[in-house]
Amino acid sequence: MSKHDTSKKPKDTRSLRSAVAKPNAKDASGGSESDMEDLSSAWEKISDKILKHINVRFDKLEETLQAVQSSQKELLEKVDDLEGRSRHNNIKIVGIPEREEGNKPAEFIAALIPKLLGEDNFQSSVIIDRAHRTLRSTPPEGAEPRAIIARVHFFQETELILRLRRARELEYKGNKVLIFPDYTPEVMRQRRKCNEVSSALRELKVEHSLLFPARLRIKNKGEFKAFTEPDEAMTFVNTDLKNVSEEH
Repeated sequence: MSKHDTSKKPKDTRSLRSAVAKPNAKDASGGSESDMEDLSSAWEKISDKILKHINVRFDKLEETLQAVQSSQKELLEKVDDLEGRSRHNNIKIVGIPEREEGNKPAEFIAALIPKLLGEDNFQSSVIIDRAHRTLRSTPPEGAEPRAIIARVHFFQETELILRLRRARELEYKGNKVLIFPDYTPEVMRQRRKCNEVSSALRELKVEHSLLFPARLRIKNKGEFKAFTEPDEAMTFVNTDLKNVSEEH
């Protein structure tokens, strides 16, 4: 390249930049407005597309979240139901001093139950599959003893034990003893919701029972009617049973 050409290139470049940077005022004004309109239109189209895309994604995420929450609720209900059924034959015994059961807690409970509830109430030996203290550290001397959880082999005997426990004051070596069903916290919560209805039924002297996990069975006109919702059961008591009771 010649010296002349080399010296001329920067000048031409500067001219080009100047031409681009400083267009004619009229052209610049008209071109600028047109460019802004085109840019605004293009931006609106892009914004609409982005917004639509975001809304679609958001709707899909919301649907997925609802499906996950629904599945989680179903799984938790199934887990709680399985745990509740696994405890169906369990009883919880409170008030037995620590170490009384020795190394054979199942045999100890099998012998204890008839003594507490009356041996005449049991036609054969009570079979206990397993028994253990509740899983917490051993309390100090003189403190309240841990409860004993025992699994009764036959469900009919579990029901018998829970029915007989109300017939008398239970005592072991001078200590008051209480026997409860071993329900999960969720089952206990559901059953507590039925307390008001059960109290009203007892006042009306209406035969009823609370089935597992929390299903009320009420006898009316020789037939049993089942309720899974306490509110529906209370409505039935107030509208049907109380009216019949008042008529008589």
